[in-house]
Amino acid sequence: MEVLSTRGESHEAYFICILALFVAPQANLVAHKPVSTTMAEAAALPLVSITAWEGMIDRAKIQPGQKVLVYGATGGVGHIAVQLVKWAGATVFALVSSNEKGIIARRLGADVIINYHQQPVEEFVAEHTDGEGFDVVFDTVGNDNLQNAFKAAKLNGTIVSIVSLSDQDLTLLHLKGLTLHLVFMLIPMLFGRGRAHHGEILSKLAQLVDEGKVHPHLDKIFSMAEIASAHQYAESGQAIGKIVLTQSFNL
Repeated sequence: MEVLSTRGESHEAYFICILALFVAPQANLVAHKPVSTTMAEAAALPLVSITAWEGMIDRAKIQPGQKVLVYGATGGVGHIAVQLVKWAGATVFALVSSNEKGIIARRLGADVIINYHQQPVEEFVAEHTDGEGFDVVFDTVGNDNLQNAFKAAKLNGTIVSIVSLSDQDLTLLHLKGLTLHLVFMLIPMLFGRGRAHHGEILSKLAQLVDEGKVHPHLDKIFSMAEIASAHQYAESGQAIGKIVLTQSFNL
């Protein structure tokens, strides 16, 4: 969850923080705000966009013509991933939990919408890949869902997960010869390695946003006084895209 802070009414300065009003970032970790976005939209981009970029572009190395399955396609990371995969030229299969989310995923660029409440893994794999499986599966849900990702991938396919803090049976990973990538976008900041790449991703992302290739979807905007409500809403599982906190103040 990001916080957008503005200096009075001028919008001359902005800070993107985690439940904080001020932060002192290193210059190579940041980039200029996209010209075409609002301040709130800009605040929603960095965390999810860097995560999606590292997963789909850096690690999976998405190629034109591939079939890519995105779990949680209208979530924070998932909705950016759908757009990046589409930009990379692959066919996007979006897994969603409702018709409403399916409509949004289609607007984001998904080629095929799959409601996982209506179709089990084996069924949609058979329908959309002739039983072969998907080239790349992006798991933004994690935990037990990793097993579904293993089932959905083709032989020698690629799995990317951003939520893997769980015990897993790796039998399918072995039997299908799968490659598993785990993405934790805080690593450069925690260990001081590869920090400049975050700035590079954000610069490229700003370009894609201004070209109309990527756009953040904001669900709700809360004030800092509504932090508890914002967290409750985020934990409800109802959120689509991103939730943003705003705080205006005078210096």
